[in-house]
Amino acid sequence: MDDLVEQALARWPNVPAIAGWLKLTSQGQWLLTGPVPEGLTIGNARILNFIARNYACEPDGRYYFQNGPQKAYVDLEYTPWVYHLHGLEGQGLLLWSHTGLLCWPDALYQDEQGRVLIHTQLGIGLLHSADVSILVEQVTEVGGVLNHRARWCVPEVDPHTLLDTRIRLRKDKRLPTGARDLALTVQMLESSMVALQFRFQPNPKTDA
Repeated sequence: MDDLVEQALARWPNVPAIAGWLKLTSQGQWLLTGPVPEGLTIGNARILNFIARNYACEPDGRYYFQNGPQKAYVDLEYTPWVYHLHGLEGQGLLLWSHTGLLCWPDALYQDEQGRVLIHTQLGIGLLHSADVSILVEQVTEVGGVLNHRARWCVPEVDPHTLLDTRIRLRKDKRLPTGARDLALTVQMLESSMVALQFRFQPNPKTDA
């Protein structure tokens, strides 16, 4: 969370939270859903990065954007995270969230519509549709079971210099760097059960 946001929270700790104004789409876009203007996709890079740095989750599974002293709960079209993939030559697959945070995968899933979901240290997220082909290249089928085997990486150098993105790529200081060879079985799940299984609220409400 930004220092200025934390300072605003300390100064105005009792600002009521709001809900029903901001939505995360299945493509990782932020959509304003409030009455004015309704259905507007946020495209300004500075605003996108501000939201990305101040996106978080409460223990009860409500995701929110901390906009200064005010908390804005986020409606989720599908999952609370949308992941991107990029193949780094000689290093492996680079995985990051729609908020620019680098990740290591620990589980792969496919729902009944064929959409790929990845679980990481952040939580469950949908793989962006444009990046599915990168993942599929390393998928094999044995006895009706899909397996994915590939090298993944979190580079030690500033990841943002490795590829051009609108969202500033970042990594948690506790996140191990380097490369890993991972073999993951693609597990099947029902899209209707994702929120329950991974304990998040797709349409959070305020406490009031």
